[in-house]
Amino acid sequence: MPDSAISNQQPALLRRWLPWLCVLAFIVLSAIAFPPFNQAWAVLVFLTPFIKWAFAKPRWRTYFFAAFGAGWGSWFVILIWLRHIAPPWGWVGLALLSAYLALFTLAWLAAMLWAAPRLEGAPRWRRLAGMFALAGWWVVLDWMRGWLFSGFPWLPLAAAFWKFPLFLQPLQWTGQWSVTFAIVLFNLGLVLGTGAEASPNGEAAPRRKIFWPARLGPELLAPILLFISAVFLASSLLHDARRKNVPLARIGIVQPVTPPLLRWSAADQKDNWDNLWNLSQAFVFHDQSPRNVDFVLWPEAAPPFLVQGADTQQERELVEKLATTLGRPVLFGGVGYANPPPGGKNSPGYIDGVFLVHPGQDGFAKEVYAKRHLVPYGEYNPLPSWLPFPAKVVQLLGDTVPGDQAVVIPLRLSGDRLIHAGPLVCYEDIFSDLARDQAKAGADILVVVTNDAWFGTGGGSLQHAAHSVLRAIETRRPVLRCGNDGWSGFIDQDGDAFEMEKEGKAVQSEWVLRAQGSTYFRGTGALVAYTNPQFDGVETFYVRHGDWFVALSALLTAAGAFVLCPKRKQT
Repeated sequence: MPDSAISNQQPALLRRWLPWLCVLAFIVLSAIAFPPFNQAWAVLVFLTPFIKWAFAKPRWRTYFFAAFGAGWGSWFVILIWLRHIAPPWGWVGLALLSAYLALFTLAWLAAMLWAAPRLEGAPRWRRLAGMFALAGWWVVLDWMRGWLFSGFPWLPLAAAFWKFPLFLQPLQWTGQWSVTFAIVLFNLGLVLGTGAEASPNGEAAPRRKIFWPARLGPELLAPILLFISAVFLASSLLHDARRKNVPLARIGIVQPVTPPLLRWSAADQKDNWDNLWNLSQAFVFHDQSPRNVDFVLWPEAAPPFLVQGADTQQERELVEKLATTLGRPVLFGGVGYANPPPGGKNSPGYIDGVFLVHPGQDGFAKEVYAKRHLVPYGEYNPLPSWLPFPAKVVQLLGDTVPGDQAVVIPLRLSGDRLIHAGPLVCYEDIFSDLARDQAKAGADILVVVTNDAWFGTGGGSLQHAAHSVLRAIETRRPVLRCGNDGWSGFIDQDGDAFEMEKEGKAVQSEWVLRAQGSTYFRGTGALVAYTNPQFDGVETFYVRHGDWFVALSALLTAAGAFVLCPKRKQT
């Protein structure tokens, strides 16, 4: 067990500044671990300052204030892109949401402070039990964050490794939870498994030399072995003789970069539609052309008008005319009246959905997916009307009606090929259960249409895209993404992400047509989506059984708390 980081003999100046140093380190390390910085190593050490401090027997009030401040500051920096949404309400939402999310950080660090004196000088088996309990507690808190008050499971710790999918391969069995568990366990092991070991009477034991003048205990070896096992497992999966990449479809993607607040403006409606029409002309079918695509993909709510319900026939004909001009199907996000209501609901309102329109006489397909997880204050008001808050921060149309079932959309391609697309709209790809439902419904590929132009051109779109990597590995379904201004691209079943950039320059990979430039641009691009037949029609263990690892984590938390609780003396 490590000796106390701060003792009474150490300088008072350092003790005074220690809370601020811990808060600053937590904020910086948390922020740089995720997009746009992508310093994944930081997530392996971001908890260590607070863990070390917990063993110094700090005043609980000081520790709690610092813990809340660190959580609030880290989320404020990570979610800074929220300021772009309907200012000044974006700033208000950023401050309040960061404070709410900081409560989960506080809950974990409070448990750490409670456990520290009980781990000090404890037998190894008890320290290991405490470590596993604390790692499990983080998983349980993350799971609660995903459904409480509608849920906001943004950036679980596993998402830090979205650029390194080698470490994410266990997700097909456990979901994101096992990697998050291992990350927290490694942070704990860095503190509990190194340095001089404390004896039960509080005296520091002599250092034992292993590879260097420090202790390397089982508390650190356990998470190291977990990471090594994950890499070995990934290597065996990726070198399976049955694995091969088979072209699924060539897709033309359109990024119109329509300003969100102007999309429904009557004055700008014609310009927005003309922009979408003109950009899509890049994919007009030509006989024998190697640049032909199998279908065209638009982002969320792409047409600047309603495409379903009464009095929308003229608008539907415009989309059908464009599909006929292209000679290819168009799969797109659109808004329509909830009539017929999605999933049998009879509530008035609109749907934010995904539609397919065929060229020629076939027109609109009957299959329509309606977004199921709506955005609070954007698409509906979660609070009672008598409270002094705006019903919706963004006032565009009326309330949106959620769908209540997974819907796959069949796409018939050239050569009489048929694939089934499982749509996810807006931020639905951050919810693993929605992706699992689409895989269960028979989706061959997950299609994410979103409008991240609300987020500006900072890290918001990249953070959003990181979740699609997790969903691809969890379901072993390729993911195709189209954003209004990015991130657009393709993610294979192993989690390798290939970003679409503006078309028109050299082909730099066999997967995607790329050009030098930013994620954020107005234009078009084409990519080839591949599939691994090994996973065709196969439901992963995680798709079948869901969040079983959360239940295991809860059991580990309860068992560890029982082990660490002081035993009452018999009288």
